[in-house]
Amino acid sequence: MDRLTCSMVDLPDPHVVIGTGRDIWSDDDGTHELHRSTMDLLRDHGLARARLNPLWINTLTLIAGAAHELYVFGQYRDRSHGAVLLAASGDDAVRVVADRAVVIVEPISARWLATTLVDSLPSVPGARVRPVTITGDQWGNPDTLPSDPLAEPAGISDCDDLAEVLAAPRDAVHQIYAARRIDGQRMRSSPITAIDLVRRGRVLNYTTAGDDIVMTSGTPREMVVTINNTTAGLTSD
Repeated sequence: MDRLTCSMVDLPDPHVVIGTGRDIWSDDDGTHELHRSTMDLLRDHGLARARLNPLWINTLTLIAGAAHELYVFGQYRDRSHGAVLLAASGDDAVRVVADRAVVIVEPISARWLATTLVDSLPSVPGARVRPVTITGDQWGNPDTLPSDPLAEPAGISDCDDLAEVLAAPRDAVHQIYAARRIDGQRMRSSPITAIDLVRRGRVLNYTTAGDDIVMTSGTPREMVVTINNTTAGLTSD
């Protein structure tokens, strides 16, 4: 999935989920050797013979020019990490699951992409937290925010509540992005952060288009709604 493989079929650099993110200079002999070893690896996996398999070319092309993308980077308490990419155009879609050791590519339905992405994450229930929405100015100046009399325990402000949750021990953090291609231009969202709190469950934290900061329970339904709303909000304006 490196830049060389994509360059073989005149595609741009690979998606951030599967690319190395590194530029490596080599002379002509080194480039030829890298090309040979890449083809050997692809051949061993049934993705090439004398040339790249057409199905593999179509898969790379779909990923490179997807009309709709959802992807997530996960970091875990044991310091492991991984990523999932869903790429779709029309009725065609693939899921890419990547970690340090392996990359898995599989066809999926182009429908219900948000649900598929949520199902690709570890199964963690939504945490029992009070929904919070504050402005960026309020987050930067918490003393100006009045306490919420309905908060538990009484007297805790929205900023205090948000700060407590964000500072709590966590098992994992998942940063979710949506992207759309509109008139040839790729539009990408700001991240939606899903935090798996130790023994408490999952919360969502994100910033709206109006720069409000939101925290809510990370139930599967809330995650799907948030991801779909984020995708729908991506426009070329």
